[in-house]
Amino acid sequence: MTSPALDTLLARIVESGLLEDPVAENGLVYGRASIDAAGTVVNVNVDPELDDDDEHGEDVDHEALIAAVSRILSVGESRWRAVVDEVATDIDDAVDDEPVIEQIDLRDDLEATSVVVFADAVLLAFLAPKQFPDSRILVQLDEELQVEGVEVRELDGTETVDFDTLEDLLDQISRTDD
Repeated sequence: MTSPALDTLLARIVESGLLEDPVAENGLVYGRASIDAAGTVVNVNVDPELDDDDEHGEDVDHEALIAAVSRILSVGESRWRAVVDEVATDIDDAVDDEPVIEQIDLRDDLEATSVVVFADAVLLAFLAPKQFPDSRILVQLDEELQVEGVEVRELDGTETVDFDTLEDLLDQISRTDD
């Protein structure tokens, strides 16, 4: 069962044509879409951040969510390259002289796989199968698609964490940085 707010968001996303075969469940609307600047199709989750007290979603800004989805899917090639460059530079600086599986430019290895869209932020997930085959790279972008944070997380399956809100995710990321 979905909430009225989620049903409305699904209807708006269907109207927009932004996602292929969108579905609403578990508090999200999700589907697949192409990020042309990245040259790839990704899974897109749209999170209206519904809380239990507001299942009708009076506070959900459908226009902001649709605009955020549109913004990331239609990102220009120069902005996309700037995001990829910043992610690669941040990771290269962090790993410094640590051994990697294969010595290639990380920019050439990064593959966008999914996007989580909030009204005021976007979370991108990348794989880098040659340099980091056992990891996923999470990148948080602000409303202007500027990089706010980069995290490399292992794919070994030992820890799966769900976050109810963007603030909870950011709190967890900032705690792991300390």
